[in-house]
Amino acid sequence: MKLSIILLFFLLPGVTQAQKKDKKLQLQIEHLIKGFNGDIGVYIHDLKHNTFAAVNADTIFPTASIVKIPILTGIMDKIKKNELDYHQQLVYKDS
Repeated sequence: MKLSIILLFFLLPGVTQAQKKDKKLQLQIEHLIKGFNGDIGVYIHDLKHNTFAAVNADTIFPTASIVKIPILTGIMDKIKKNELDYHQQLVYKDS
């Protein structure tokens, strides 16, 4: 079984090719985050071209930053469904 899996990787050159850094995208990302006052990590993988761009992609961030991702995803989904407006002011109360 293990031998057949190893042979499969050698027979499929696309599987064994490493990702290449997209230099143009990398510069765009660095330009966008330049001057950001805080810690930021970005990783983008272009599946079609098997290229990537990364800034602090292996950095460990506090949990509070990780919690924001699902919240942002939910808000963006509501914007897409026209349930919220991108520039709409939202007020959150402690109750």
